[in-house]
Amino acid sequence: MQQQTPNSPRLMKRVVVSSGLREADIRPPALMSEFKRLSVHDAAEYFRDPASRVETACPACDGADRDPAFDKYGFQYNRCRACGSVFVSPRPTAEALENYYTHSNASRFRVEHFSRDTAKARRYHLLSSHASWMCQAYDEAGNREARVYADLYTHSPLIFDEVHALGVFDTLYSVDPILSPQGETQAPVRVVAESAARGLGAVSAFEKMEHQFAPAAFLRAAAAMLAPGGLFFFTTRTISGFDLQVLWDKTPYIFAPEHLNLMSIEGLGQLVARCGMELIELSTPGQLDLQLVEHAARQDPSIELPAFVRYLIEERDALAHEDFQAFLQKHRLSSHVRVAARKTKE
Repeated sequence: MQQQTPNSPRLMKRVVVSSGLREADIRPPALMSEFKRLSVHDAAEYFRDPASRVETACPACDGADRDPAFDKYGFQYNRCRACGSVFVSPRPTAEALENYYTHSNASRFRVEHFSRDTAKARRYHLLSSHASWMCQAYDEAGNREARVYADLYTHSPLIFDEVHALGVFDTLYSVDPILSPQGETQAPVRVVAESAARGLGAVSAFEKMEHQFAPAAFLRAAAAMLAPGGLFFFTTRTISGFDLQVLWDKTPYIFAPEHLNLMSIEGLGQLVARCGMELIELSTPGQLDLQLVEHAARQDPSIELPAFVRYLIEERDALAHEDFQAFLQKHRLSSHVRVAARKTKE
């Protein structure tokens, strides 16, 4: 189910989505536990020398003023005073991160187990919705003459089946895929290098922004692939979301380098603007915030939830929980955010 507040401009679209998603559907506990174990272990091995890390400004607004937020597994997270984004600094260099994402056991596990083992659930709960969102936005606000769609560093190839089924794009590209679409999808997909992807109508990057060394450079590189008026779609985690605000440093599923950038809603808007793109949509259709808080508190007795949150979880029924999650979605207070940005016509 998807609803839009009547007469709202696209920029302020309030999206409410419900597919019955459960945390275990896309993050099976056993897989998540092993992935986190490998990530924490590999990060300690690959980035063992703190002196090799570099200081960075806020990845969202480029602000220099920050306060310490919390430390996790030897990485310092900071909170930007200007936009409220939370980010790791000092952080590993871009080259060190590339080496980690290419060679680490954690990255291999993500491809060989996470991506494949949760593919069916992700297709039902996430990819179908992503495809509908992108194709609708392209119909409404895109360059209809540039009918090529590309996904960057693909890790969920079934997105191409969902996009192809809607018949909006003539050509589909997978740019430097993490998991090759060959043998994984029925749709006709061409694998291309980033340097060959130009003049596209739409580009997507799902769950990539949070572990980029420089999100602004990543966004500008995506924009360079687009034709004038083309659309860039991305999803990420936002520190503005309910579960991250409540759990903060106790959040069990946030760890570096998978989560270097937890940009705020305000910061994401500034990021798009300073990269010279037009913000078409910024919404938070997440379905798991309350579930994530409940599960984290159940597994870690040291987590002290605010009295209201504990009362909501323990004393109110499923309908109240659903309505509360819908409220978070409608008012851009979920931690799962999706963004559509348009390349300014030249």
